[in-house]
Amino acid sequence: MSRSIRLLNLLQLLREYRHPVTGQALAERLQISVRSVYRDIETLRGQGVHIEAAAGLGFQLKEDFLLPPMTLDETEIEAIFLALHWLKSVPDLSLQSASNAVLAKLDAVLPKHRQHFMEQTTLRAFNVWLPVDMQILEQIRIAIRQQVKIAVSYIDGQGKKSVRTVWPFAMGYFNDKIVLAAWCELRQDFRHFRIDRIQQLSLSQELYPSFKQQLFQQWWEKESQTTDKN
Repeated sequence: MSRSIRLLNLLQLLREYRHPVTGQALAERLQISVRSVYRDIETLRGQGVHIEAAAGLGFQLKEDFLLPPMTLDETEIEAIFLALHWLKSVPDLSLQSASNAVLAKLDAVLPKHRQHFMEQTTLRAFNVWLPVDMQILEQIRIAIRQQVKIAVSYIDGQGKKSVRTVWPFAMGYFNDKIVLAAWCELRQDFRHFRIDRIQQLSLSQELYPSFKQQLFQQWWEKESQTTDKN
């Protein structure tokens, strides 16, 4: 990891803490030595970042000079907070971590009275998800992002096993389950796959011969026609 990336990671981590955090805790989160943490904090201070140190308590970011101020009304803050809080329940560690990071950034750019409002917000979203393999879930998100084929070992609702090569282009989060929408090479058609029924997944480096936006549009039109007929 380059020094510049490490400094940015440290700054982002400091944003996530509303109270002083020890150098040891920062070192464990960043997987570096405590000595490196102290040295990097001094570097950030030298670049104009206001980081306070309290004896026996640790470090705290007081002002964030990298992020511009943002104006949001109370309803917009509630909407963002509710969406991010819901995201924390999704069984995907990367998305959960991203939710915390976005909340920290939001807190850094809001005026003080809006920060207080967000802290006092009591809207909450609750979901109970079927267990999934988080590594498989993250690999599918990567495959969608990179538009590459994946091979999945799948068990359907009748307990029948199959191995498919599919072109993943979308995921839907429905109440208790997460569903992958993909083009299936075996069936030569669009198919839905519940993530909790995927037993194994192999992420390839082969791009599928369409853009995910085009596949999504074709799939959506087909789904809409099916709904209209019903």
